[in-house]
Amino acid sequence: MKAVDRVDDSVRNYIKGILARISLGKNEFKKAVILARSAEFGVWLPNDFRLVFEALLSLMNAQPERAIALATEALSQSRKEGIGSIIFSAHLIMASAYCSLGDKKRAKILIERSLHFFNKNNLIREKTIFSILHTFVAKVNSICSMTPPEKHTLPTIKLVLLIKNRKYLQAISYAKKKYLMHYFYNYIFITAEKIKEFVEKGKKTGLPKTILRLPVFNKEIPVYHIKFLGNVIVYKNQKYLKTKLRPKDYAFLIYLYQKAMEPKRSIDLNEVYRNFWPNSEKASRNFSHLLLRVKKALKIPSHLLTVSRSYGESSLINEGIYFTTDYQEFEQSLARAKALQRAGEWKFAKKEFLQAFKLFRGEPFKKNFDEWSVNMRFKILTELETEAINFAQACLEHGNKRDAKRVLEKVLKIIPDSEELQKMRGEKLVLYYKS
Repeated sequence: MKAVDRVDDSVRNYIKGILARISLGKNEFKKAVILARSAEFGVWLPNDFRLVFEALLSLMNAQPERAIALATEALSQSRKEGIGSIIFSAHLIMASAYCSLGDKKRAKILIERSLHFFNKNNLIREKTIFSILHTFVAKVNSICSMTPPEKHTLPTIKLVLLIKNRKYLQAISYAKKKYLMHYFYNYIFITAEKIKEFVEKGKKTGLPKTILRLPVFNKEIPVYHIKFLGNVIVYKNQKYLKTKLRPKDYAFLIYLYQKAMEPKRSIDLNEVYRNFWPNSEKASRNFSHLLLRVKKALKIPSHLLTVSRSYGESSLINEGIYFTTDYQEFEQSLARAKALQRAGEWKFAKKEFLQAFKLFRGEPFKKNFDEWSVNMRFKILTELETEAINFAQACLEHGNKRDAKRVLEKVLKIIPDSEELQKMRGEKLVLYYKS
């Protein structure tokens, strides 16, 4: 480190980026965090690699939601150069994070879509790793997964095969020796069944307690998936939960997800009062009743959402709940679609765009009129309108009028008063048909 101080700033920061990655691979978490504060992570795509690095830090720090958000942002900022590397890193982190939340379904979708891309672009290492990981989320075997670990010379592949072959202690020792602990943490959530077998035998895993408290290792932790791009639908630990709440209760539930999606996050209740009961002297009492209804409907143990009062300030604290939503999925699909589009991979991009639009079932927050809900509705519908127009334009440029028309008509049902959508459908499609 002393030698690093003797070089100029740009070189020093790039070296720090290399040292930060090495520290992460050695499982020297605190050192990696300190180095990362002023590090550069790549020549071509520094922002992408910084975001991927921060996503890895979050995953290793048992913050899967933050890891997903950062990996999504890395895709959003990616360019054509190095797109394969960014897709591999971001999708591996996201699939791992979803598995840590007990959601193999979304991890499976990510892995399968990635495999199609890796196959087409002949990315052998990436394809091999994802083929092996696919066996854990889809319960199928592949030729890659049946190869003995010692037959592979690539350390990242050998590591995942060691875990698959129940050689856990050998795997963690190998990861430390080869500075691959960041890969090890990615793998353990996707291969969690193998780790749980080890835990059930009463053996030490060498994993931090924060990791072992995640839902994949602890079925008592509730994970809620909220679909609100249309009528609100709630799932608890991947099972449909029949709920019948008031519109304001649903709005608060989505507000809670936005502000405190992971444990130990909190919400300022004064903000809640001002938004949902402006100018009301009974805001605190009204909120208490609302919280009781939400806890009962979602079967939330009372100790997992607690109110803290200190020095005149009141906060609602998330003590152990995770939330995911279909709006998150929409943002993730868009990020992937645009990254692929920028890389000239229109066929793959189109599938991601169509998946994003498919998530909308209707107008969000249709029966909510508080300030936060109105602003969220405007933000989401504006984004939907913009992306639909951009997609339709791209479709026409690729000679695909069918999907352009289909998406425009679907979005017009959700935003019927959109002049831009009407104009696009009425003018550009007509012109295209005539040409």
